[in-house]
Amino acid sequence: MARGSKDGKDRGRGAGCLPNREAFERMNFLLQSAQFYASLPTTTTTPAAVATGATAKGKEPDEPLALDNGRSDSSSSGAPPQAPATMLPLARFYAKEMRLVSRKSVLRMSPHVKRSICKVCLTPLVPGISSTTRVKGQKRSRRVITTCNYCQAQTRLFVNDDHVLFVDRPEHGTIS
Repeated sequence: MARGSKDGKDRGRGAGCLPNREAFERMNFLLQSAQFYASLPTTTTTPAAVATGATAKGKEPDEPLALDNGRSDSSSSGAPPQAPATMLPLARFYAKEMRLVSRKSVLRMSPHVKRSICKVCLTPLVPGISSTTRVKGQKRSRRVITTCNYCQAQTRLFVNDDHVLFVDRPEHGTIS
């Protein structure tokens, strides 16, 4: 008999229970991690330059130093190697893992989540950072064009004020 159950029936199958809850929680964590790492700045400063206020190649101490392929300007001075300039490879890894978890568990991702990830290179599409978003067309044929800044793939979504996604309808009955 289940704990807290008066009639001996399993309460795990009620309206408040979500099957594969752990998989959804993992997918949520991976999405948040991918979006976080995609939104990190693409330039960084070296710890030595911050600590001493030194400049590299005539730049002001307040300016961030751009890194090329994970090598900083102070690599010849014996300083430890720096992290890569962007975290997009890690963000793509997390997005790929999220897609693999959803496929392995046979779970459907929300259309909102699918639209926030590039279908070609799996880069999380953060407007202004990893993607460019434009609105084109006249009143009847407006569309939102999202371009991935990494692979230049474009997605076009028509804008219809009357259209509501199936998962956003009140009769859908998703668990909130």
